[in-house]
Amino acid sequence: MSKPTGGGAGALAAALAALRQGDLAGAEGTCRRLLQAAPRDPALHQLAAAIALRRGHAREAARWAGSSLELRADHAPTLLLAGRAARMAGEHREALGFFRRAAGLAPAKAEAAFLTCIVLLELGDGDARTMVDRLLEQFPDDAEGWRALGTALQHAEQLPAALVAFRRAARAAPDSFDAALKLGLCLRHLGDGDGARAALERAVALDPGVAEGWFALGLARQDARDADAAAAAYRQALDRRPGLAEAAVNLGICLQQSGDMAAAKAAYARALRLRADSFGRIAQALAAAPTGEVWLDLDALRRSLGG
Repeated sequence: MSKPTGGGAGALAAALAALRQGDLAGAEGTCRRLLQAAPRDPALHQLAAAIALRRGHAREAARWAGSSLELRADHAPTLLLAGRAARMAGEHREALGFFRRAAGLAPAKAEAAFLTCIVLLELGDGDARTMVDRLLEQFPDDAEGWRALGTALQHAEQLPAALVAFRRAARAAPDSFDAALKLGLCLRHLGDGDGARAALERAVALDPGVAEGWFALGLARQDARDADAAAAAYRQALDRRPGLAEAAVNLGICLQQSGDMAAAKAAYARALRLRADSFGRIAQALAAAPTGEVWLDLDALRRSLGG
């Protein structure tokens, strides 16, 4: 983002820093003050668009991006903001136009190319396949682009292609927790249990503080029928996010499979306290395992679990 033509470069830098740090209120307040001093500065309109986009306000972001482009036509970063705003609003054809224009203006930049491909996928356009091949040739090591494209391919239920994208992302960013997590989840969905477990073990090693990583690893360990290891992963997930009811239910299932019914019921009781709608799955789990219990009086079961 260029410096404001009306001065205030230091204030703009502060607003950008606040935006990067997630202080949207601080960034917005500074931007508003700068706009009062320089209402026709395209960089400030661009900043306002970026803030609105981060807030999830698609229409406002589109308005600010549009006014910025009126003041500074064919500015590639602002075209990307306009495209992202249009995509957020569900206007994919309009988004595609912005992304293609940005890609044409900055062909060496990966972001516009990947976003173009993602929107083509979302539109079900056959050109997406050709675009993927071009990305493989031009931007083989852009980790963020491949991660985003993998997510789009996953949503399009093109799992083998998504796996290729997630492998690219993980190879390009071997120290990225998110890349390892996405790869592991995709491998699990494709039925590669060993690969999924290895990727998810790497994910939790890279960032052991994230509950989602431990929960996903618990699922992979459960798939491998390693109840004790899965239980350990679910405990780690609950340590990091005590309100994760799904982890408490799964912990109970693993403990029940290991024969520790008292600990299993304590985990089930915790899940029920967290989410009342866990009861049906708990009742089913209690009856399913060889070491389980069949309760004909479900109200009595609920009371026994403190629900």
